[in-house]
Amino acid sequence: MTLPKLLSVGDIHSRLERLFTPGLEMRKNLVREMAAKTVFVFLYGGMVDGAGRCLRPSHVYFFTEDQAQKTNDEDRLLWLAQSKKPGFRPEGLRWYADTTREPIRDETIRFGLLHVGAVGKLPGVAVTSSLPIYFLKADFAAIFNPDLDEAALEAAITAWQKKHLTAAARARMALLAAGKMKSDDEVLVNCPDGTVAKLSPGPSSIISKAVVEQFAASFLTAPALLWLSESGAKVRYQDEKTAKALGLDIDQSKVLPDIILANVGDTGEDTHLVFVEVVASDGPMNQARRDALLHYIMQSGFPEEQCLFGTAFEDRANGAFKKCLPELAWGTFVWFRSEPDCLMWLYDEPFPITNGLTAPPQ
Repeated sequence: MTLPKLLSVGDIHSRLERLFTPGLEMRKNLVREMAAKTVFVFLYGGMVDGAGRCLRPSHVYFFTEDQAQKTNDEDRLLWLAQSKKPGFRPEGLRWYADTTREPIRDETIRFGLLHVGAVGKLPGVAVTSSLPIYFLKADFAAIFNPDLDEAALEAAITAWQKKHLTAAARARMALLAAGKMKSDDEVLVNCPDGTVAKLSPGPSSIISKAVVEQFAASFLTAPALLWLSESGAKVRYQDEKTAKALGLDIDQSKVLPDIILANVGDTGEDTHLVFVEVVASDGPMNQARRDALLHYIMQSGFPEEQCLFGTAFEDRANGAFKKCLPELAWGTFVWFRSEPDCLMWLYDEPFPITNGLTAPPQ
């Protein structure tokens, strides 16, 4: 019985990180060390589609470092045969305790590798069964072939992503990857009026650029940029003339948000101001921030009901969003650069959800 060649757990981990790039919703559980060790055990036992061998979670949490060092086919097949015997435990210190059964079975395999199409399951057997029922899909296992050169590995990864990841997931991953740039690259922002604003390099600038160029185009019918700033109170764009025409007095001495947009309607009654905080690490649109801005706006005489407040983040899985989520103010929106056509609303009033399945309630 032929067994696949083995990569080290570290090399498997590196390939998982390349395969499941930032932007994939369940990425955390797919690229951690537990996932790499799980894939290693799959390969160690030759538990690949068509081989007639399957894995159960106990194969992983009973596995030891001593066993991992025994990589010749004879030792691997002996382990596979002995692991079928009740009470068998490989020699050496175990990788995991019994309490890791659910994280391996559910987080890593069932809702991770199985969900994305990397692992298959024997039909008609419950996932809670103690029987070996899981196997690696052949195209996924092929990515961990040590003989692949860089070009072949990249081709295998790309082919697998196109086949198994949704178009939305691939787009999200691509957008996040596109945000990675050299540390000295100046960020150029194409403003609605045709001018170009320059921002210092950094993650906040990338998000700001996306707010002005993508968010405004997607969610505003006639967008105008009134204010664009970055950390250190540096003003990078200001349209004072349009702001005053809308009744807004932009006072740089006041604490203003990172971005002020306007949706310019046909009349004053259908014109809206949109205040956006850009967060790469901290500083979301919390309640105190929203109240302070609203107080400032009301002094300018602009109607409260025609003001919108929001926070822009890089991605839903980003640490900044998770950190700031408890602070976000009700009555504001959240937008993610990695999913530019979607918007998260934090409504502060109840509404019949059956009337708002296709559009936000008015």
